[in-house]
Amino acid sequence: MSTNTIAAISTGLTNSGISIIRISGKDSLDIINKIISTKNKIEPNKIVFGKVLDKNKNVLDNVLISYFKAPKSYTGEDICEINCHGGIEITREILEIVLENGAELAKPGEFSKRAFLNGKMDLSKAEAVIDLINSKTKVSAKIASNHLNGDISKKIIEMREELVELLAHISVSIDYPEYDYEEVKLENVNSILDKKILQISKLIETYDQGRYLKDGINVAIIGKPNVGKSSLLNKLAKYEKAIVTDIPGTTRDIVEERINIGNLILNVSDSAGIRQTEDIVEKIGVERSLKLFDTSDLILYMFSPENKLEEKDFEILSKIQNKGLKYITVINKSDKYEKSIFDTFLNEFKKNNINDVQIISIKEDKGIDELKSKIKQMFEKNNFDYEHELIITNERHKELLKKSLENLEKSKVEVENKMPIDIISIYLKNATKYLGQIVGLDVTEDVTKKIFEKFCIGK
Repeated sequence: MSTNTIAAISTGLTNSGISIIRISGKDSLDIINKIISTKNKIEPNKIVFGKVLDKNKNVLDNVLISYFKAPKSYTGEDICEINCHGGIEITREILEIVLENGAELAKPGEFSKRAFLNGKMDLSKAEAVIDLINSKTKVSAKIASNHLNGDISKKIIEMREELVELLAHISVSIDYPEYDYEEVKLENVNSILDKKILQISKLIETYDQGRYLKDGINVAIIGKPNVGKSSLLNKLAKYEKAIVTDIPGTTRDIVEERINIGNLILNVSDSAGIRQTEDIVEKIGVERSLKLFDTSDLILYMFSPENKLEEKDFEILSKIQNKGLKYITVINKSDKYEKSIFDTFLNEFKKNNINDVQIISIKEDKGIDELKSKIKQMFEKNNFDYEHELIITNERHKELLKKSLENLEKSKVEVENKMPIDIISIYLKNATKYLGQIVGLDVTEDVTKKIFEKFCIGK
């Protein structure tokens, strides 16, 4: 347990109704008693009215004080919280007084890190805290809340305990052969391995969907100049995010916007028009547009009848297909041209096995809802109960599950090759270790430091 007492502002530093200054550590109550004047005794789990005094005993603010005695607190240490008026300056001033009286400024995530180190929550629950804070939709908030309540922990611990039990059985049969103990049979080991491999595989399969819900779908809008890329971004964002002109090459860098479509978050990038250019700045923009392929989950490749289809267009579409990326071919300006012209485009696309085409008019707001529906169909998993079914959203969890799975699969190969049980147990131990690291068992200080650095100060 840490010996120093830490403090930080736990609410956003902005003008608001109230601000909360949190103090955690063995000197929390002593600090409060130094700086607070109150008629009532400060007791655990009670809220007390008081006045914050500066070093000259002048009243700075009327506040409410709450005290949580160790170990029945968020961090497992003594915690005091000052609820003051939510002005930026008064909040900072009260924090300064707390620091002057013996507290140290908390590092990002230090309160939650202490909660983990003091056994108040496991590592997966601690990670769920920051996911809940950062959630952008009701579904992502519900998933984070489920993780905070232990959905991931319970499943991982359950799977790990079954492997630990198997390992204990193997160890007894290896180390104490003289005892009358039931021999571990390879067919029984194989049965357990099959069960665990299936369970872990199913969890890993939920990750992509979990990532989309948590972090969003990376969508790149690409195409030639003046096909309506920036206008589509503005239409989806419902405000003028990108500059739109009739001059080709207006967009020279990546313009990004976060957009919600139902339960999905789209991280949309508008890019420079793809064309040959001698303008050095625009040329860099075109190169960046093409690099979006490496980081995008979905490509919206835009066309308009003003530009004839060229071999270069089909080369880019072929590149998208070869990378296995999801994409929608979008033809804009249906308000401006005859249907026969769009039919010509569609026929050319069909000849090149490009069938997912959406015709739109940004000017008349036609086809936009259909485009959104196509995106939802691509990324929303049918019949999946996001609020109640277990879903992985954390890349660290996915990588550890994959490592555990790899070792279980190696164990299975050794079982099928009828290798000695002590050889098989090596892979089983590794699989168990990686599962344990998800909830914080056997993790290094570097790992915990990296995780809690992502937190905001005061949490």
